[in-house]
Amino acid sequence: MMDKAQKKLKKAREEIEAVLKKHNIAGFVSLHAAPGWGEVFWDIWPSYSILSGDFPTISLKSKLASYGGNAELQRRDQEQTAQMVHHLATSMGQCAMQFLELSQVLDVKLGAEHSDKGFFPDASKSNPDLH
Repeated sequence: MMDKAQKKLKKAREEIEAVLKKHNIAGFVSLHAAPGWGEVFWDIWPSYSILSGDFPTISLKSKLASYGGNAELQRRDQEQTAQMVHHLATSMGQCAMQFLELSQVLDVKLGAEHSDKGFFPDASKSNPDLH
C-alpha cells in the first residue's frame, strides 16, 4: 500500500508531466514530501527531440527519410536536442552543487540522519518508446 505522501507525489508528477506535454517542453523535476518521500523524473522527449529510450540506453532517432529528405529540418531537431540536453545538464549540475553544499551544512548543524524509503519505479508516461 502506498503512503499518503507518496500518493501526493505521484499525483503531482502526473500533473507536471501533463503540463510539459501540453507545452511541448522538456524538463527535469525533483519533488519531496514529508516524511522523506521523493520523486524524480524527466521528460526529454518533446516533439523536437531526437532521443529515443531512456537512461541507461538512450539512442538517437534522426533519419533523413523521417524528415522527407529535408536536411534543414533534421538538423534543426538535432541542434534543438543538443541545446535541450546541454541546458538541462548545466542547470541541474549548478543547482545540484548548491543544494549539496546546503545539505552538508544542515546535516552538520542539525545532526540530520537520512533513511532510504526505497525506490518505486514508474514507467514514464511521457516517452512512447517505453510502452
